[in-house]
Amino acid sequence: MRYIGDGQPWPEERARQFVERQIALFARGFCLWKLQKAGGTIGFCGLQPLPETDEIEIGWWLARAWWGRGLATEAAREAVRDGFERVGLQQIVAIAQPANAASIRIMQKLGMRFDRMTESRGISVVMYARSSHAAGDDGLQ
Repeated sequence: MRYIGDGQPWPEERARQFVERQIALFARGFCLWKLQKAGGTIGFCGLQPLPETDEIEIGWWLARAWWGRGLATEAAREAVRDGFERVGLQQIVAIAQPANAASIRIMQKLGMRFDRMTESRGISVVMYARSSHAAGDDGLQ
């Protein structure tokens, strides 16, 4: 949770709202996917509306024990492909706190480019974006 929101674990009500939101998003054709390895949940990755905007963001969260293994990049590549090919999105964005160098590297590996500095839920973040016309580039085939 280091770079998710304010870095603090969510209270039970916030976690319940997260699950309910993902169920509702699934009915729209996309959501965050549960990532499993060795029989257990190691994180989430997928697409969801960026709060307070009309944009669709890709996001990923991994348990610390699974950082640095390329798993977030692998999952994110599939989510980007799914968003452009199956869902038909024209653009996908990603946000990260500026200090989150690992997530920014993943955005770059996905062929995303810096778009702007912005705020999400009162936290300063960088936003990267990628349009669907670039979907065949950067190893996403």
